[in-house]
Amino acid sequence: MSSESGWRVSLGAILLLVVSYLIYLLRYPLWSAFRFVEQIFAMLIVSYFVVLVIALLLLKKDSKKTLSLVFKYGSISMIIAGIFFALLYLGLWYLIGFLLGSKFEFTPSTILRDYGAYSFYSLPLAFTLYFVFSVFGAFAEEVAYRGYVQTRISARYGYIVGILVSALFFSLQHIHVFQTGWLIQFFQTQFFHVFLFGIFVGYLFFKSKENIWSVFSMHALINAFSVSVPIVIIATFPFANQLAEIASFTVMILFLRLSKH
Repeated sequence: MSSESGWRVSLGAILLLVVSYLIYLLRYPLWSAFRFVEQIFAMLIVSYFVVLVIALLLLKKDSKKTLSLVFKYGSISMIIAGIFFALLYLGLWYLIGFLLGSKFEFTPSTILRDYGAYSFYSLPLAFTLYFVFSVFGAFAEEVAYRGYVQTRISARYGYIVGILVSALFFSLQHIHVFQTGWLIQFFQTQFFHVFLFGIFVGYLFFKSKENIWSVFSMHALINAFSVSVPIVIIATFPFANQLAEIASFTVMILFLRLSKH
């Protein structure tokens, strides 16, 4: 394990979180000024680009590995593994949700979900930017929170602490701290999923010998699915979705733990 002091090891993770919150603070006025959804997606892509650049600078400064080693391709099996676990998660989530009595509604209006109040120049352009944002955002987040934070914390405290800390910072990074109403809704609906997802991809990152492409391919496919497939899941009783999340990720962690890689 690394002999660096704890505060020095944690400094980069804290910096990434502060940068994310500063970006939120800067983009809120722009968000309210935009009328077209394409402008919003372009701004979001730029936001993630800034996070990616900061993460790469931290990797270059603090990591004992070169960036070429961080982004080593290895083999296509790592990408296949990520795709497999993405599909496994989606399959388990829908199956368990169905068994718990959740209802599934298909509606084209969810193609630009959460952005229905905005106009668009053209639907194909809006969807393309939405898709790019979801995939590129997955890449930036995996580089930042698995490639940098988890690797850095694990070197000092071990892989279990590294996974938990990176999952926590990954979750906190999603919180729009300057929107109180949104903040409450996030903790009620999304935080649980994001944290469990962070734990699983952290474990996958560890099991794949810190191969960034395995976790990126999983994250990107799930994001792409969520913005491309117009499905709304309606739980029939409180905490049904949370139970489905726990069951799905538990099965996947057990499967990964028993696998050879």
